[in-house]
Amino acid sequence: MTRQFHIKVCGLTAEDNLQNVLLSGVDAIGVISCPPSPRHVEVEDVVDLLETSRRLDPLVERHWVVRGLSLTELDAAFSAGLSCTHVQLHGGYARAAAELVRDHGRQPVQVHSMVDDAFPSVWPETERLLLDTPSEAGGGTGRPFDWTALSRWQAPSVEVILAGGLHPRIPKAKLLKLPDWVSGLDLNSGVETSPGIKSPELIHQFKHLCTS
Repeated sequence: MTRQFHIKVCGLTAEDNLQNVLLSGVDAIGVISCPPSPRHVEVEDVVDLLETSRRLDPLVERHWVVRGLSLTELDAAFSAGLSCTHVQLHGGYARAAAELVRDHGRQPVQVHSMVDDAFPSVWPETERLLLDTPSEAGGGTGRPFDWTALSRWQAPSVEVILAGGLHPRIPKAKLLKLPDWVSGLDLNSGVETSPGIKSPELIHQFKHLCTS
């Protein structure tokens, strides 16, 4: 038995590594702008990385993962031509941020930290919801939350992506037990050789785990 998941690799920092990740056949890539993160990339460098991704494979989604940037800073980046397709909103963002993202023709990804089993309030602008482990820093932790909580939810009306603690050594049975409405998996530290540098081999291993 197999599952067809949408695979995103997040936390890219280097152009040559990005090119190798694209060759591994992922569905989406992510670049982070969050200064406390070891994978933080300045906005002007995000522009270059996402443009490289667009040029090499325009069909791969390009996610800009942000925390702590003001709406003014987001607006300026979009107006300057930052070529993301999605914006992943971590931390204390409110609905106004999602509205701004949509106004600029990008798709907002609402992030929900699983502090309890309750289903989050989803903004009307949201088409995709990312579930992650709570973090005081407001970003990812690399640790999984209790996935059994999801079995108590009704199928949401938006796409749902899981992040946290995903790597090629995870038991396949655990992935197969996920509800059918979980459509994607967000990989980061579990496929790295060092912070911000991804291993195409580990990505291939994870994809094989899902499809074999």
